[in-house]
Amino acid sequence: MSTPAERVHDATRRLLTLLEEGESTTPEAIAPRAELAEATAEAGQLEDAYYQADEPLKDARREHGDEHEATARARAAVETVEAIARRARSAPQG
Repeated sequence: MSTPAERVHDATRRLLTLLEEGESTTPEAIAPRAELAEATAEAGQLEDAYYQADEPLKDARREHGDEHEATARARAAVETVEAIARRARSAPQG
C-alpha cells in the first residue's frame, strides 16, 4: 500500500501527463484531480485538499452537468476530503 505522499506524487504525474495532451475538464482529467485532492488530504494538507477538491467539482458541473459520472467522482472527492478533515479534527492531539 502506498503512502499519502506517494499517492500525491503518482496522481500529480498522471495529471500532468493528461494535461499535456488535453484539457483539465475532461472526465479523464477530473478523476486524477479528485484523487490528488484525496491524497493531499490524507497527507495532512487539508487547506490545499479543499481547494483541489472544490475546483474539479466546479469544472465538472460546468462542463458536464450535475448528473455526469465525472461530477459524481468530483463530488465524492469533496466528501472524502471533508471526512478526512473531520477525522483529523477529532483525533487526539499529541
